[in-house]
Amino acid sequence: MKYSFMTDIEVLLAYESIRNTKSRYCRLIDMKQWDELGSVFAPNAVADFSTEGNPIPLLEGRDIIVKVFKDLVHPAETVHQVHSAEIELISATEAKVISPMEDYVTFPEGSEHLSFHGYGYYYETFVAIDGQWYIQHTRLERLKFDVI
Repeated sequence: MKYSFMTDIEVLLAYESIRNTKSRYCRLIDMKQWDELGSVFAPNAVADFSTEGNPIPLLEGRDIIVKVFKDLVHPAETVHQVHSAEIELISATEAKVISPMEDYVTFPEGSEHLSFHGYGYYYETFVAIDGQWYIQHTRLERLKFDVI
């Protein structure tokens, strides 16, 4: 796709930076590197992890998103995978991204949370701030959710 506001090289660099940011997101969650997780989110990021029948309040702000992940996911073993993303640059500093995903989350026996294997898509907006791409808005839409 040709963009009038960026050179071909700038487009490729943006795509690669966006992909790397999302890959880092998955790794930092799975490795429980909470102090670094905030580095993938814009300061005023918003996360929407509601599912049908399970409304969850929007998480607003990088620090809140990281805190909720840490509190909820820390006791679990997790594997997050994202696959080839569709990336549409809206401007030199904004992109819409759709990424197929799969996650496998197991909580310790006796936990109040269900262990599961899920599949779906992330619908996201990324923004570039001072040349670095960050997740501005993320919404996870699950297609399948298997309790394990």
